[in-house]
Amino acid sequence: MLISCDSNREIDQTIIKKENIKETMIMVVAHPDDETTIGPVLAKYAKDHDVYLIIATDGSYGVTDHAGIPEGEDLVGIRNIEAACSCEALGIHPPIHLGLIDGLGFYARGNFYEQMSMMKEKLNEHFQRLKPSIVLTFGPDGDTGHHDHRLVGNMTAEVLLSSSDYVDTDLYHYGWTEEQSAKFPHWNLGYVSEEYLDTAISFDEEDEQKAFASIRCHESQYTAAELNDWVNLEKRDTSNILYFRKVVRNTTRRTAF
Repeated sequence: MLISCDSNREIDQTIIKKENIKETMIMVVAHPDDETTIGPVLAKYAKDHDVYLIIATDGSYGVTDHAGIPEGEDLVGIRNIEAACSCEALGIHPPIHLGLIDGLGFYARGNFYEQMSMMKEKLNEHFQRLKPSIVLTFGPDGDTGHHDHRLVGNMTAEVLLSSSDYVDTDLYHYGWTEEQSAKFPHWNLGYVSEEYLDTAISFDEEDEQKAFASIRCHESQYTAAELNDWVNLEKRDTSNILYFRKVVRNTTRRTAF
């Protein structure tokens, strides 16, 4: 549609509308609290993107001694509240819960194949609805190596590779450098050779403070002392960079390797 302005120029209204639309970024994780891994980057991009968090499982297996909350609906409800708190602190949209069983069919809880089928269907549904230009998820290392992390990362990639609808959606795996993984020796973090981490995202103090607030939302999973130690470790790392590896999908078909 064309409209007129005082200078007698005609402006295409459809272009104006398009320019005002924010790009959409989605982070796909396995459990409530996984978003804390790259919290500062989510806070940074929330300033000029629509940022969403998709959480695959209900987190019902996250029983801790200090919280004293048994496995079940009470724990799921509390972790949902913590995830909402975290998203609000980061300035992103409220979390989207797929509601799959924590463990995704392992630990004799549910059927693995049913959980995978449901995850694929629900991820595709949300990607179709939100139409992200950027999707962030676990790489092959799975952050801590957790099988839920690996499966969620793999299924996210499978969905994006299964349809030409996503040809313009950029997929990134986040990864620790070996030096970064050494900050948390008790978390068994996987790491990626720096030469493969082709994307380095810097963040400022404001982004980091939002990330600290989001970390502190997850009181059912960490004691007050653990949360303080975690925040202090991050404060001492003044590099303020997180790394990612873009999954490159070339649409030109080759006839040889």
